[in-house]
Amino acid sequence: MKTVIFALLSILILSSCVTRGKMTGVHEGMTKAEVIRAAGDPDGYQRSGEYEVLFYIDRSAGNWSAFSTSYRDVVDYSVILKDDHVVEYGPGRTHQRASGATPFVRMPAR
Repeated sequence: MKTVIFALLSILILSSCVTRGKMTGVHEGMTKAEVIRAAGDPDGYQRSGEYEVLFYIDRSAGNWSAFSTSYRDVVDYSVILKDDHVVEYGPGRTHQRASGATPFVRMPAR
């Protein structure tokens, strides 16, 4: 009986460490429609000329822990598109530049 309980507890602990965030299917070159299909509807949106940014809040990004709180499991993601194709993506927020070749710059999370 102890072996069964130990095995079930081990499986539970190991499976709680594996999370799959919504951004795992996103990669450079994807179209906006493909990103939305992979990651869902964005939580925010911004456009400047031929560039646009999709903002996502990935609430399942962190590992679950009995001691964690909800704010520790939230990660902001930005997907920058040019002419409807992903040119940059990743964790962090995107800010609009005052001037420059590209109107947006992604600020990675610390």
